Amino acid sequence: MSTIHHIGITVSDLASATTFYRTLSGGEAIGPLIKSGPAVEAATGYPGVEISMTFVRASNDVFIELLEYRGADAPRIDPNNGHIGAAHPAIVVDDIEAAIAQATDLGYPPLSATMVAGTGPLKGYRYVYILGPDEVRVELLQAPHSSSS
Repeated sequence: MSTIHHIGITVSDLASATTFYRTLSGGEAIGPLIKSGPAVEAATGYPGVEISMTFVRASNDVFIELLEYRGADAPRIDPNNGHIGAAHPAIVVDDIEAAIAQATDLGYPPLSATMVAGTGPLKGYRYVYILGPDEVRVELLQAPHSSSS
């Protein structure tokens, strides 16, 4: 069976993005790692690029890969969820109210009140979106039977 190893997010400030995602996920930061050279240029299509990256271990098997491209023309996109091709990470937390407080303390308040999913694979999950670093929408989820419910 296939699994997801990581989701990659290009960021403008690796240090602040690492703090944000590490704090919300409670994960371990691995990096920064620096990648450059012909193989990186071929893979990315950016001649002369240097990529500084950090992996945040969100669980035993899933990582958030944060990438800061240096020496490349890197225009900012609008990651609004309503735009085709947009993606967002969803982080399962033990206590959604505590996670919201942490995000707010970092300068990223929630976009709405916390809601409860009524159908589908997230039925019963509490959720809220936060506009994180570089305006990436991050979904916080709390499982239906968490001790903090």
